[in-house]
Amino acid sequence: MSSVAVRGVLKGALVVCVAAAFWNGACSSDVGEPLGNLQVAPAAVTFSDTVGKANPPSQAVTISSDGAGTVTGLQVQITYPTGTPSWLNASLSDTITPATATLTSNMSGLAANTYQATITISSRTAGNSPSIPVTFQLAAPPPAPQIGLSASSVTFSDTAGASNPPSQTVSITANGQGTLTGLKANVSYGSGAAGWLTATLSDSTAPATLTLNAKVAGLNAASYRATVALTAAGSPNSPLNLPVTFNVAVPQPVNGITIVATANLGKCGGELAKLTANVIEAANPDYVLMLGESALPGSGNVTTLQDYMNCYDPVFGQFKAKTYATVGNKEVDIDTVPPNYGTGMASGLDSAFGASHVGPPGQNWYSFDVGSWHLIGLNVQTPGGYKRPAQIAYHAGSDQLNWLYNDLQTHSNKCTLAFWYESMWISSSTISNPNDPLHKDDYRVQDVRGVWTALYDNNADLVINGWPFIYERFAPMRYANGYQHPTETEWAADSVRGIRQITTGLGGDGPIQADSAIVRLPTSEYRSGGNGVLKVVLGDGVYTWEFLNTKYSHIQDSGRGTCH
Repeated sequence: MSSVAVRGVLKGALVVCVAAAFWNGACSSDVGEPLGNLQVAPAAVTFSDTVGKANPPSQAVTISSDGAGTVTGLQVQITYPTGTPSWLNASLSDTITPATATLTSNMSGLAANTYQATITISSRTAGNSPSIPVTFQLAAPPPAPQIGLSASSVTFSDTAGASNPPSQTVSITANGQGTLTGLKANVSYGSGAAGWLTATLSDSTAPATLTLNAKVAGLNAASYRATVALTAAGSPNSPLNLPVTFNVAVPQPVNGITIVATANLGKCGGELAKLTANVIEAANPDYVLMLGESALPGSGNVTTLQDYMNCYDPVFGQFKAKTYATVGNKEVDIDTVPPNYGTGMASGLDSAFGASHVGPPGQNWYSFDVGSWHLIGLNVQTPGGYKRPAQIAYHAGSDQLNWLYNDLQTHSNKCTLAFWYESMWISSSTISNPNDPLHKDDYRVQDVRGVWTALYDNNADLVINGWPFIYERFAPMRYANGYQHPTETEWAADSVRGIRQITTGLGGDGPIQADSAIVRLPTSEYRSGGNGVLKVVLGDGVYTWEFLNTKYSHIQDSGRGTCH
């Protein structure tokens, strides 16, 4: 019989009973179907789950009568053993049989354990009240996986003053069930120097790669130790310590040809230029590279032969026979007015040094060999691009750049050092274009990119420049993707084929104290003001560098590199 029919019968029986009670004082109990007993299925319910996961699915208990009658007024009650938490919820689909009791467990706040409860189904119209035991088996979560490393220790080896050793990688895996997350790497150092190691994670979730880089600059020959502590959320072996050793050996002396390089010798008769000359004399070099601004014009815009005779020769004339020069901003006639942009001549410089030491007049680019090295002097200074006389331009298609490519290709069997005045890479104390988030105009001179690309394409090793008035050394790098298709940032570190640039512009006019570098490339490894010259020793497939100070200067930079 449907629940609607049952409700109708019950209502009719109630009316008859009330009427009978009013007239006769009694109500017959034999109206409608006889009372029934409740039946439930299943007889017991078990939930199973793990702490930390989502609650398990609900389960249903069906409620029916035994056929002797329809049961109404169904109720469900939950009881728990004394002292145990409430974790079960029960709801009825109807108060009349047949019905369903839906059971839902809630593990919130529960620890791993087995929990018990009892649900009781009852009704005043039923002959029984069946109980169903309910069990919640809540398991502890599996332990977090351990941190696994592909190496138990890492060792770097290098020579004091050399280029940094190649980076090393360690693979990180999760040993065990689950996910290893929250990975972090922290470096601590033993006794001695600190800051020589960097540790970078590719991801905070395993599998991941730990990349280690050791920096040799500033380290003396010794054995250095550090520890990389790897941590992960909940991992039983966190932190896991990875020992790192850096063995720095004493460098073998480089036997070769000694060169000193300087620029910006300052005003006529200045003290700093005289001190620089004393340092050069004490170094007793085989060659001197004058990179530009070796004398300033006494009048007018271009340095004359008389200026060299009056100001340069009394101080540096003693080195002239072994000096090779390049053109600076004040030594060449460049006019900003088109179409000719000046004569492009460096008449005073040409007369002072001669073509074999400064290049052919009207060009002032040249090359020569020194032992196993090929040296190239270029005519590169401001302005660049097309705003200079065509005969001394250095942009794509220019005579100078075409000559450079040919010269490099015909001397490919030698180490290569190129020198000129204006640096490609710089650090800046000002921001020229606030609207450029990369500040490219403040860390590179774009006009020089063709020269730099030509040198990189032909495996040049070292570039020495005379401008700006600073000492700065960069790690080996390249003009990213070349002249025709540069990247957005335009620079890239390159420890394999990159060119090391050193700017040494402190012959006389440089600042004793360096200005702050607001924009600085990550490859800039040393930057300082001061006074003095750069000393370079060119050996067989190797070179060393060292800055030589006057009494007013305290630059401490030296090292070694190898040819490509």
